[in-house]
Amino acid sequence: MKKLLASSLALAALGLAAPMRAETVYVPVVEPMNAAGAPLATQLWISNFGNVERPYATALLQGDAAAKSIGATVPADRAVYLDKVAAEGETGLLAIDAAQDLLVNAWVKSSHGKQIFYAGLPVISSENRVAAGATAYLNGVGREGSRDVSQVALANLGDAAALCQVDVVDANGAFLRSAGSVEVPAKSLSRFDDALGLRGQATATAKVSCDQPFYALASMVDARTSEVSFVNPSAAIEKAATRKPAAGATITFVQSGVFHTATKLNPKKVLRIPVPTQITAGILTADLDVIAGPWNPRLKSGAHNLLWLHRGRFRSNTIANINAYGPNANQLRSIQNIDMPPHSFTGPKFHQEFTQGTTYHLTVLYDALSKAVSFTIAENGHVLHTERFDATAKGHELIVPLTGLVSEFGNYDWQALPEVGSIGWSFANYRVVIQPK
Repeated sequence: MKKLLASSLALAALGLAAPMRAETVYVPVVEPMNAAGAPLATQLWISNFGNVERPYATALLQGDAAAKSIGATVPADRAVYLDKVAAEGETGLLAIDAAQDLLVNAWVKSSHGKQIFYAGLPVISSENRVAAGATAYLNGVGREGSRDVSQVALANLGDAAALCQVDVVDANGAFLRSAGSVEVPAKSLSRFDDALGLRGQATATAKVSCDQPFYALASMVDARTSEVSFVNPSAAIEKAATRKPAAGATITFVQSGVFHTATKLNPKKVLRIPVPTQITAGILTADLDVIAGPWNPRLKSGAHNLLWLHRGRFRSNTIANINAYGPNANQLRSIQNIDMPPHSFTGPKFHQEFTQGTTYHLTVLYDALSKAVSFTIAENGHVLHTERFDATAKGHELIVPLTGLVSEFGNYDWQALPEVGSIGWSFANYRVVIQPK
């Protein structure tokens, strides 16, 4: 069902009104099962950051079956919400032709008691698809604790049928066993509910290669909580990210794996975080991994946006704005300005050097109840620096609107100095946990 978000996105003032490239993107509709065996619908937001209405069209590609297509428009500065893009149990590859200025976000929602989980799905484009003949790794599939892989999906983005080989390898890349050779029709998705023999096995890495451009995805489900998560393809074998699950009444959003590597053509990533209704939050936690890239030659000491988490506007709505400054500055800055007057904010700037190719873990805990923000940067489990500063949410409560939250990673390279594009920097394993007051 298509719904129009009644609240304005109000993002034009953020510089997001700059044209985004128009291209066909794809969302894998895999309909994963929760712990009770019920399929979970793929949900979609198509957001318009421009000042005029823009058209879009979607088509569910299912191999040789006739594509089911719809077309509509998104009004200026608003978003269209699709709460179900396919019939129950129906899977395929959702092709989306979106005009410039339109942003696509996709997810599945699961729940357990008072806990609500949103697992971000990949939006596949020329930026993140895997080239024909290349190898991709699905790290951390199989059984680990109460989590187990429920299915593997292979998307063929080529114009001819693809032959894909899936093998299981160890931490050094050595072959352990074959999981099978499968054929995937052109421009389609094949879902394997037997997880190609990976289900119930010890945690492992699946090595995938196809002779057409492709994307690989594994669905994981937690038998205790029904939380669904996705394993996205990686270019290398690496240890899968694991985090302690949140307890109590919470809303959790997760975008797994490397979800953005900044390029000149695609310097900024924007993720929208859905919520079931307007929330009065007491505590919000956001954390992610940042893989440092080169400093921008436009201004090597310039500001690289690592995370900007806000409610749709900058002024009085920024929960976290974290920037890294390069050589001759070598600083990190973390600020907030929730419910503050114009040109006001709280937060520190401190010395921090970044090494290219190193992964840093950033954590922000916004405690509206105690009116304090805690910020930590760590490397390989070792805390490098921590800060605590004032939170300013009025009435000891952080209001999260029905339109959810917006997260931005990177800058456009044309922004006014000292802000510069973070070309070559990568962002991974993003998680936001909202605890209602």
